[in-house]
Amino acid sequence: MSSENECYGNMFPLLRGIVHNQPVYGQVFGYRVNYAGGVAQEREAMVNRAGWEKCLQCPQMEACYRLSTGNLLMELALRTVPQTLY
Repeated sequence: MSSENECYGNMFPLLRGIVHNQPVYGQVFGYRVNYAGGVAQEREAMVNRAGWEKCLQCPQMEACYRLSTGNLLMELALRTVPQTLY
């Protein structure tokens, strides 16, 4: 796979908005948050093993994983910035 592929840098799902009661996937990793009464009742992390095996076969895997991790860390950092700074 090259850096032009749709999957490149997208191993993790976007965290921009938590989706209620539905699974959210990246190419390999995902999550589901179940809500009841406006409160998160259950959180589940998921791994697409077939997707992971496909990634392991890709010559761009290391660079893709680093980019995916960087994207995830930036999204997490932005979620912790106080709203008053926006």
